[in-house]
Amino acid sequence: MQTYILQRLLLAIPTVILVTILTFLFLRVFLPANVIDQIMGEYARTDLELRAKLEKELGLSSGLPNQYAEWLGVAWFWGGPEGVLQGNLGESLYNGKPIMSELIHRVPVSLELGLWGQFSALALAMPLGVWAALRQDHWPDYGLRSLAILINALPGFWVAVLLLTFGSLWFDWAPPLRFEYLWDDPVAHVGIMLTPALLIGLTPSGGLIRLVRTQMLEVLRQDYVRTAYAKGLASHAVLYRHALRNALIPVVTVVGVGLPNVIAGTVIFEQIFLIPGMGRYLVTSVDNLDYPVILGLNLIFAVLLVLAVLIVDISYAFIDPRIRFS
Repeated sequence: MQTYILQRLLLAIPTVILVTILTFLFLRVFLPANVIDQIMGEYARTDLELRAKLEKELGLSSGLPNQYAEWLGVAWFWGGPEGVLQGNLGESLYNGKPIMSELIHRVPVSLELGLWGQFSALALAMPLGVWAALRQDHWPDYGLRSLAILINALPGFWVAVLLLTFGSLWFDWAPPLRFEYLWDDPVAHVGIMLTPALLIGLTPSGGLIRLVRTQMLEVLRQDYVRTAYAKGLASHAVLYRHALRNALIPVVTVVGVGLPNVIAGTVIFEQIFLIPGMGRYLVTSVDNLDYPVILGLNLIFAVLLVLAVLIVDISYAFIDPRIRFS
């Protein structure tokens, strides 16, 4: 197991580096907009002297390979500035604040929101999917499948906008305008995070209901399940100890791989509910073409995805004892 984990971690390094290279090329080569042009447009200036001064101050005057090497931290080994390899993501081009200090407060918020959203999706999908499988071709099955399709068709952000609009008009309700961190006010923090977390988990739960139902139907037809019933085991023991455990492997794969997407997708809900997470930070940086911030956030998302896939692969051995990594 340790050898397998080490191999996967070593293979993840070039994957993450490739993601950063593609992001860097997209921002600096393929994107038609330029941060220098944007800043000069704010000052209504077009002179070359100001352009050269801004490029030098923002560290954009050297060649692209050298800029990437400085951001990555490779240039540090021959006297250049510190970079990602030294734990320094750089500074924002607009306010000069260290990116790492911003992310220390924002990353936990987005992770918490995404994890709660995924947990709410599982809490809804697991029992409903099992119930639909046990009542196949009966009215609960038809109703739950229709519900799953309906949930898939309803974008969570659209439901959030409706909730805010009609909640304020009909029930005089609105989310808090001031964000409270968990360590400052736990009760207020849970109240702020609960509604967006439920809405984030709404859309994924539709697909998970159908997936859990399909996998449970497949497992319930296996010979070992019939044998367990024939041996006189209680129905709940057969259902939860044998059937559900084996049906979880595809579900764990979908949840694990989709978790970084859920975390990244919190951007809309952070904007709607005024939550200071990575999503709002990313939107602001994209509007300003803040290259270091965009690169840093994409690096974090790539690392989260790689770690999620690795954790999913490792969890297979704990879910199904027949699976071994050798």
